Amino acid sequence: MSDSSTDETMPADADRAEMLPGLAAVPEVRSLLEAVDLPIGRWDAEGRLTFFNPPYVSWARRAPQELRGRTLAELYGDEAWHAARPAFDRGFSGHQAHYLRLLRHLEPPRWARIQVFPERGSNGRIDAIYTIAHDVHDDITAAMALKRSNWLLEQALDNLPWGVIESNADLIITRWSHSAETILGYTETERLGTHRLAMGVPEEERARTLAVYERLLRGEIDSWVEQAQYIRKDRRRIWVEWTLSALRDEEGHVVSLLTFVRDITHQIDTHARLLHRAERDALTGVLSRRAVMERLETALARRTREDRLALCFIDLDGFKQINDRLGHVRGDRLLVQVAHAMQDALRRDDAIGRIGGDEFVVLSAVADLAAAQSLAAKLVEVSAAAGYDLLSGLRVTASVGVAVAPIHARSSFELLQRADDAMYAAKQEGKNRWALCHRRIDGG
Repeated sequence: MSDSSTDETMPADADRAEMLPGLAAVPEVRSLLEAVDLPIGRWDAEGRLTFFNPPYVSWARRAPQELRGRTLAELYGDEAWHAARPAFDRGFSGHQAHYLRLLRHLEPPRWARIQVFPERGSNGRIDAIYTIAHDVHDDITAAMALKRSNWLLEQALDNLPWGVIESNADLIITRWSHSAETILGYTETERLGTHRLAMGVPEEERARTLAVYERLLRGEIDSWVEQAQYIRKDRRRIWVEWTLSALRDEEGHVVSLLTFVRDITHQIDTHARLLHRAERDALTGVLSRRAVMERLETALARRTREDRLALCFIDLDGFKQINDRLGHVRGDRLLVQVAHAMQDALRRDDAIGRIGGDEFVVLSAVADLAAAQSLAAKLVEVSAAAGYDLLSGLRVTASVGVAVAPIHARSSFELLQRADDAMYAAKQEGKNRWALCHRRIDGG
């Protein structure tokens, strides 16, 4: 490319050097400026272009005679001058500066980073400034694309139905999305910079939760999904589902934990209601036949050699007469009264279920036969007290048979059969009483 800092009418080199301004008049400096493969321009105190090297001509897309003596606004427009002016002012005040500008005179436009350097004369005054342009289009567009991607990601995370939480390797929270605030009750300001276990995790869950976090950080597992309770800022307990993932760097080291959280309280409550309906007798509210038999199987499977499990088989006396004389509505009401009275008489860990009609069974862990007999006597007593129909004066009572594992049986079928046999013995002995199984496994 020819020397574009002059036109064809310029004098020879020796004369031209005297006409060039400032440092550009020094041959060595001028040679250096013209050899640099970056657009360089010199602007005088009036902001006019007085020197430019060949790359500047190519960069400006103008002939040399169209460049010299023009201001930046005249060359590239007011928008360009607005972007450059703060850096120009700083340069004329004796400081280096830089600015970014989208070069709209190029097709397609490209981003450039313009450096500004002051030129100080022999008298110490700033006579001019030099600009050096660097093409940073690829870097700027990549940064803008990344910024937009991050913005889109932030928008997506904030609008997800799941809360998003991120913490570093020290379990200090670094991200707390808007949805996390909505679900868990704590604001971003309250949670950023705090430990993951500082708020919300119930005290009884902290040791187990910390152990999970530590396994993720050690790389023993890559992800974890669990359902747990969380205490919101308003002290309300909710059920949440946590999905945790370990994020790693290029060397495979865990640098953060990313967590998605969603409120599943409604699902848990709905499941609990459905489960309750499935395992509860629709009329009395005690366990259904299926549920109480499952409890019996589980209790026998978990029983140790020293444990004793009592099963009481209860059949109401005179209930058919109530139904025949008073009708099923009154009979059902009385049945419910007796069932609730027996349930109220039991301990928290005991279980009562209706196995059909007016028949019930009760399961209870007991210390010995005496305790089992005491339980049976209590069931007879509360049944008689609750089984009274005030309007008719009619009453139902209960015959109760009791058997104990492993004294009388070891399997659920045998234990139920032994208690049923004892119940019939109580019936034969006059009803409204209890009877203990008389058949022992050892034949005693």
